[in-house]
Amino acid sequence: MKVMLVDDERLALIRLEKMLEEYPDCKVTGSFSKAELAISQIGETQPDAVFLDIQMPGLNGLRASERIRSISPDTKIIYVTAYDEYAVEAFELDATDYLMKPLRRDRLSRTIQRLRERVVEHHPEPTKDEELLYHCLGDMQIRKPNGELEFLKWRTTKAKELFAYLLYHRGKVISKNALLELLWPELDERKGLANLQTSINRIRSVWKDTVGEGYISIRYAQYGYVLEPKRLRIDAEEWEHELRRLNPVSLEQAPEHQRLLDRYRGDFYEEDHYVWAESERQRLKALWLQHAQQLGQFYGSRDMNMEALGVYHQIQKQEPLYEDSYLALMKIYARLNDADSVQKQYEFLTRLLEQEAEAGPSPSILEWYTQWKNSFLYLGTIKLTVVP
Repeated sequence: MKVMLVDDERLALIRLEKMLEEYPDCKVTGSFSKAELAISQIGETQPDAVFLDIQMPGLNGLRASERIRSISPDTKIIYVTAYDEYAVEAFELDATDYLMKPLRRDRLSRTIQRLRERVVEHHPEPTKDEELLYHCLGDMQIRKPNGELEFLKWRTTKAKELFAYLLYHRGKVISKNALLELLWPELDERKGLANLQTSINRIRSVWKDTVGEGYISIRYAQYGYVLEPKRLRIDAEEWEHELRRLNPVSLEQAPEHQRLLDRYRGDFYEEDHYVWAESERQRLKALWLQHAQQLGQFYGSRDMNMEALGVYHQIQKQEPLYEDSYLALMKIYARLNDADSVQKQYEFLTRLLEQEAEAGPSPSILEWYTQWKNSFLYLGTIKLTVVP
């Protein structure tokens, strides 16, 4: 367990550190005489516990604990004091324990045991079965270990976007100024920081209330915040990783290619249209589209027409203005002698382009369609002339 010590009495710090050396699982990572100095380190190191003197000049222990909880909510607080008058208020602030000076070894031993139990509760051994899958392709939701899908119940859109942004930049420190400029550019710094801190707390509460603790960590570091996922898989990350590991498409590999194509449930944060996510949205969509084209072309080259139709209809659904999918579908329907479907594809494309772009089909599509229609009409004329 990582612990920090805060006491304005130097001798008290030395004595407590020596007493803690008797516990092999306790490692003192910092010893401070001022709460302000300790707080600047706690955000970065996220200790399991802080032994905190209550009565200190400047920022006292009770007020310091409030700031500690805002930047490291899982850190346990053990108050140390020569006065028992603060006991009630200390436990109202959810203290793990309350020690009276001078410290006794038997009493400290009970505190360490209590601390061990609390730390294990918050840091259980992760297992594969307990992992969550976070969906950011399509709707933002989570898949629980039992397979159940659930939406996170966000109280505000700002907290939701803040979480999405921090998760996208997971493992990196994002400065407070960058977050204020992104989400609250219209507010002055004081109000903006208040909104930021409130939203950070709401993110923690949403995750705790929905799936429990231990899946994400948000900590204060270097004048900013860093989010680190724990036991949390991310669908976009896994999808791209599997895509890049695929063997070239073949009859044996085609089912695996199709499975991965189907796993792309929608564009990156599709429902929210975050401006900062646009480049990643386009990058992932381009990867999917390239993969879909390759699979569709493979099916077509093997005369697997039903499979090819399925792929190109998927492309149309994901990218309605992608003209090549319409041409590919018209060619397949033409091979199947389904003239009605060829005509419907062409008319649908023509209407869509007119509505969305005030334009018509590309020259290559116009050329193919004209040739097909003339050929179709010619064949129809021949059939009519041979009918007795």
